[in-house]
Amino acid sequence: MLGALTKYYRNRFCYANVFPLDDWAEEKLLDIYMPPNIKLMAKERGFFKKTGERILKYEHIFLSDTKPNQQIFIQGEAGYGKSTFLAKLVMDWCTITSEQSAENKLPIDDNTTTFSSNTHMRYSNVFDDLTSLKDFKCVFHVTLRESVDQFEIENMINSQIIDSIFSSEEDRRKAYKLLNEIMKRERCLVLLDGLDEWTGTGDHHNLPRLADVHSICVLLITTRSWKMTEAKILDSQICKLLQLDGVNNVFEVSRTILRCRKDFKGRQDLDKTQSEFESYVLKFGLLEDLNTPMMLCLIVHSWTKGTELKGSRCEKYSLLLECLFKKANIETSEFQEPPYPCFTETQNIQPNIEHLNKLAEAAFYLLFSDTQEKALVFTSTELKKFNLGQLDQENFALKSGILSATRKASALRSTSSFSFIHKSIQEFLAAYHIACNTNLIDDVISGYLNRHNGAYLGISQVFIFLCGLNISAANKLSGMMDEHDVRYWNPINHYGLKNIILTGYREAVANQQKDIVLKLSVYHLDFDNDIQDLHSIWTNNKSNVLSMRLSYIRESSPTRGESASQIEFDLSSCMKLKSLELYGSDILLSGN
Repeated sequence: MLGALTKYYRNRFCYANVFPLDDWAEEKLLDIYMPPNIKLMAKERGFFKKTGERILKYEHIFLSDTKPNQQIFIQGEAGYGKSTFLAKLVMDWCTITSEQSAENKLPIDDNTTTFSSNTHMRYSNVFDDLTSLKDFKCVFHVTLRESVDQFEIENMINSQIIDSIFSSEEDRRKAYKLLNEIMKRERCLVLLDGLDEWTGTGDHHNLPRLADVHSICVLLITTRSWKMTEAKILDSQICKLLQLDGVNNVFEVSRTILRCRKDFKGRQDLDKTQSEFESYVLKFGLLEDLNTPMMLCLIVHSWTKGTELKGSRCEKYSLLLECLFKKANIETSEFQEPPYPCFTETQNIQPNIEHLNKLAEAAFYLLFSDTQEKALVFTSTELKKFNLGQLDQENFALKSGILSATRKASALRSTSSFSFIHKSIQEFLAAYHIACNTNLIDDVISGYLNRHNGAYLGISQVFIFLCGLNISAANKLSGMMDEHDVRYWNPINHYGLKNIILTGYREAVANQQKDIVLKLSVYHLDFDNDIQDLHSIWTNNKSNVLSMRLSYIRESSPTRGESASQIEFDLSSCMKLKSLELYGSDILLSGN
């Protein structure tokens, strides 16, 4: 049984998918795996909250103050690496089991490859305590989405594992009986992957059931956080709750992925390639996007294929929507006429366009709610206002991972609160809704900005996304933001709006938008890498310019082009100019 089980696992988990949109892009798990960032969740005032305590050893998962944990949950959002962590655990168990069998000279399948524990040296001693897995005679990995109509864990193991290992009915019957005896007598580890993908049975069970006679076994369950709330899992059912938040060293992960790409195998210039990738990431502001393993793999893979996401945030988030939508609906179809450039060649957005439109409507109205407490975290009552409270719509939003649900404290009862997986996703969806309904700028956003002083800076990300989606709408919105900037004059705010308009301009250019006429009345200009783009913005705003502050300090840097030192600002059309400040040398003034 052990030999057949380890062979089965090595065939199944030896490889892992490294590109969310391509199920065929696989690499060896041990070649690409990096330790996850797992934090302990501690109970406080009756509810679990994340602590700063990192989980670095298997021992820390399975024990609490030397007392074994019988039912453990690992929660994390879509694409954060929960399934990959379980696959690595299984492979580690296979390694230690094979080594122990060899020491005891127990029979093991001759065709089974043994992985040396030296492989784990490069994991910086994180989860390197394979001996902690020796306590488990067997490890049984169950993918819950493949057993949605089953309730008994033993039946799940039989149908997913035993039936895959053995072919004849007689062998299976013998294995069923042996499995039952093993689970009765031996301490086994049962991995239940994807509780959020398990619908349960008609009896409304919130968790798969482990038979009482198998109570010596340990359950480790992964799920997205919303399922912990929806399933009404009691505190008494949770021995330990952990939060998985992706990986720590993102550039080490990118290097690992690059190392195993076919294009780079055996090449001596991996350092050069990694350096180029890091420069690319920093240049186009992609670093924050790499914190999510799914987005990290997407960006690395796209870059190796020659598709550089050159600063287009809309393109990145369209690809992210592709990944998330695919998790809830595998149907594919391309737009014959893409409504926006970033949707070109996407395959998972068009079949789910109705879901997208409803999610975008909710994202917009919640984000621009006068009750700020509801802008990012909201209840099912708020969702129902946008037809997301309906079972199919809510299930799609949760299964895709776009919405997350958590349990919220209440004086009378426990309720659910919802949020988008990340505020930036909500902002992208809100911008999409504005792009589709430009009347909202006058009907909703104008009043919102008037009611909330300084809010024009708070909607910066929505504005930047809108620049890439609908430049006409963005031009109009920039006018409102500029009016508020002038009205509430503040030197700090002026720098902020300048940077927002500059970033929006670059997003528009990255999406090949035409007729970019973003409004900016106040300019603080330094002769740096931004000067060319700011000059382009200024050129279209001559008649609106109210104030200019220009600073120039000559530098001998070879990287600075001659054109940057010869930029001309023709003030003859600046009829509204009230203030002009010049600092530095080599600033030439001329007049007719």
